[in-house]
Amino acid sequence: MRAGLEIALALALTVQLGQLVWILVAPRTDGAATAAVRAGAAPADYTVFQRFDAFFRTGDLSSLAEATAAGSSQMRLFGVRAGGAGGGSAIIGLADGRQVSVGVGEEVEPGLVLQSVGTDYVTLARGGSVTRLIFSEVPVGAAPPPPPPAGPQTMGPDPDPVVPAPPIGPAAAAANTPRVDPARLMAQASLRPRMQGIRVNGFTVSATGDGAALKAAGLQSGDVILAVNGTSLDSLDRIAGLRSQLSNSTSAEIRFERGGAVQTTTIRTGR
Repeated sequence: MRAGLEIALALALTVQLGQLVWILVAPRTDGAATAAVRAGAAPADYTVFQRFDAFFRTGDLSSLAEATAAGSSQMRLFGVRAGGAGGGSAIIGLADGRQVSVGVGEEVEPGLVLQSVGTDYVTLARGGSVTRLIFSEVPVGAAPPPPPPAGPQTMGPDPDPVVPAPPIGPAAAAANTPRVDPARLMAQASLRPRMQGIRVNGFTVSATGDGAALKAAGLQSGDVILAVNGTSLDSLDRIAGLRSQLSNSTSAEIRFERGGAVQTTTIRTGR
């Protein structure tokens, strides 16, 4: 009986020694190797896609722009006509507030040539330098909107109803018609085409400068001018000849859309 107990203890001791030897000499498991590979791998840098503007959607100058083309950053694109005879044309606002209509190959200003016209952009060339100009909602250098008033807002009583004024005669109406300089009005309006499908349906006002001429004409930023003196503004050619049309007339009736409602205003040009 005692001999059998000694044999059982010897076998148990042998098994324990064998397990200890296996732990010391056995190779590393797959889990340890995987952990080592993970520790050595560097994380992928996905921020490179945020720093790369492949399609120029940010409005910044493209990589084609050179230092000699810095003046074109003060210009704005108001309308394009891609394709067609001559390769297309565009209406471009200059730094001094003027708007010019030029075709491909013509000079926008001395030394700066309209090279090509796309569906929503143009390329300008000055010597060996090429700049891409796209549509912009906000003019370069435009002031930011004013902050909301500080402190709590209080609601006052409802205002008294507005009593319509009695009608006035033609002579009094002509005397009360505001006088507006056509050149200043066109410069401050910064008109850009409003598209409905592939058709131009009026031109949207984007006020620049002090806006005094716009206020005198009864217009404001966001209005869509539909017609002048009964002529619908439905093409770039109409807007190109609008300055001379206003300068050669004694008054102008402007039909525009504001907040979905069509309104009419009449101005005197001062002739």
